[in-house]
Amino acid sequence: MSILRNTFTGLLASALVIAMATDCHGQRPVQILYFQAETDAPTKASLYVGESLVAETELPRDNFSETFEIPKGDIKLRFVSGVIEEEKQAPEGAPEVDISGNWKKVLLLVLEDSEKSTMPIRVQAIDASDKVFGPGSIYMTNFSEVDVAGTVGDKEIELKPGDVRVIKNPVGKPGSYPVKLDKQVAGEDKPQRFIKQMWVHDEEVRQVLFILPKPAPLHATYYCAAIRGLDTAK
Repeated sequence: MSILRNTFTGLLASALVIAMATDCHGQRPVQILYFQAETDAPTKASLYVGESLVAETELPRDNFSETFEIPKGDIKLRFVSGVIEEEKQAPEGAPEVDISGNWKKVLLLVLEDSEKSTMPIRVQAIDASDKVFGPGSIYMTNFSEVDVAGTVGDKEIELKPGDVRVIKNPVGKPGSYPVKLDKQVAGEDKPQRFIKQMWVHDEEVRQVLFILPKPAPLHATYYCAAIRGLDTAK
């Protein structure tokens, strides 16, 4: 009887070890965008965690990439142009971004950073987990120096510089809805019209709105896109 008990205990322990290893080393889906990159900007990147190459991806300019995968857990992604030869380390000062182990799905926004000599980019990571920024939601972030305010569907919003907001349901049902946003430039008396469009609410699709800096007299521009298929890579 003790032999059977010991055997069962050993099998159970082995199963727990395998399950823990699977959880630690599993994968989670990612998409990436380098919005309106300059013509001489990097077009590809190799992503490393420590000394391990975990993904190679294009850096598309107009739409988010096809889904690829990165490891689960708390990790620091390092971006390198090309693949590091064996027994060599990533160059000092390579762009990097922290990814929380709590994030189930991830979006990466690449922006220009001329101060990075190894690869002139910086990377903004977004938690796209279903409970945080799931299908049917809009992720909005203001990288510019202007205040943006108005309505998105049924919701009134205000985005000051640096603000982030997720709208889980802009309207109560699928279909078209109006977006009316103005921008307020510091030192000017009246706001300027910024966005006046009809958008479509789809309960299966995520949307992003990035408000980006622009030289005067515009002061800001924006990028809006739908994200589909942020699931396990094919």
